[in-house]
Amino acid sequence: MKTAWALLVTCLTAASVGASVDPPLDLVSRARGATKVILATVVAAEAEFGENEYGDQLILTQVTMEVDETMKGAHETDVVVTIEGGTIGDLTLDVSDMPKMTKGQRAVLFLTNTPSGTYVPYRRGSSVMEVDADDKVTGTGLTVDELRAAVKSAPAAGGR
Repeated sequence: MKTAWALLVTCLTAASVGASVDPPLDLVSRARGATKVILATVVAAEAEFGENEYGDQLILTQVTMEVDETMKGAHETDVVVTIEGGTIGDLTLDVSDMPKMTKGQRAVLFLTNTPSGTYVPYRRGSSVMEVDADDKVTGTGLTVDELRAAVKSAPAAGGR
């Protein structure tokens, strides 16, 4: 019985530690931290060799998005977003926490600027939320209207 109790306590402790290591970022926090939030459609995706912000040499995909709606930030008709990963010839780099963006895909993107002036997903791939034809976020029960409301309710950085 003591062994079973010790095992239960160990499992519960491990579960609570695991849950606190990388908590999910809520929508309001994403909106607050992002420079720009858009609903957009991929019109082109071109992979190239490049360097990330840490100086790592890797494959980067430049995703050109046609902006349907700007929820935060200055409106631009087209936005280019840099996503780590992609395929060049026979060489593919899969980055587990980054999405694969394809022509025609719609998404809400929470973006931030890099020092070089390009856009990247704020807090990586969790800030790219694919949207289906019914304006629902794939894999969740959220709608674009709910995302829009969350962005609108987010205080400005440095606010409350």
